[in-house]
Amino acid sequence: MNRKVIVTGGAGVIGLAICRRLVEGGFDPVAADLKDAVQAVDPTDASLAGVDMVVMDVSDRGSIENAVATVLEPGEQLAGLVNCAGVLRDSFLGELDEAKLELMFQVNIAGMARVTDVCAPRLAHGTAIVNVGSLTGHFSRFTGASVYGATKAGIAAYTRYLADELAPRGIRVNNIAPGVIRAPMSPSMARVSGGEEVAASYAMLKRIGEPREVAEVVEFMLSDRASFITAQTLLVDGGVVAW
Repeated sequence: MNRKVIVTGGAGVIGLAICRRLVEGGFDPVAADLKDAVQAVDPTDASLAGVDMVVMDVSDRGSIENAVATVLEPGEQLAGLVNCAGVLRDSFLGELDEAKLELMFQVNIAGMARVTDVCAPRLAHGTAIVNVGSLTGHFSRFTGASVYGATKAGIAAYTRYLADELAPRGIRVNNIAPGVIRAPMSPSMARVSGGEEVAASYAMLKRIGEPREVAEVVEFMLSDRASFITAQTLLVDGGVVAW
């Protein structure tokens, strides 16, 4: 049985952690990302054995279609899809930049919809989609993340609608909403979160998360162990939103 899963944003820190965990779970992950990101991945990294790479720009439907054609033979089906590609740019009031605004919606919302539109017909019956959102869609104390948070809140709604549409094919769709996860912080992330120490203070567990902790949940949601879970958003945030 084919076990191929496309992971968008797959060359990032969280994306690679997801791919590694999928290999352990018996899947054949394909990390799909921008050309520069794919080229930056160390080809000698033994922990990535079993992970394939493909260039994909989620803001360009043609790029998505070319990537899927590269990954799949005619008639071949996918065992799952992980929509992990996303970008954060700060959007403080009075400083809103049109290019940042466009980028976040094109990647975080429209990009996810494009990828899913192309990949859904290739998903086998009874498989699953996992969308990766963010706690910012449910939490409002990261000042300057309003637009980013709006795109991530939109993913939760998109997930519910998509789950209903794909249910007749037995395809489950869920949304994972991570908190702040240990990875090199972009300037925008540092500005809106206040840095790792401040971000950790918001969590019940008083720490930020590890990429592996997100990857574990994604693998579970793709697996048959989650066979009766669909249309859900699961916060993986150390208790930030509940506190």
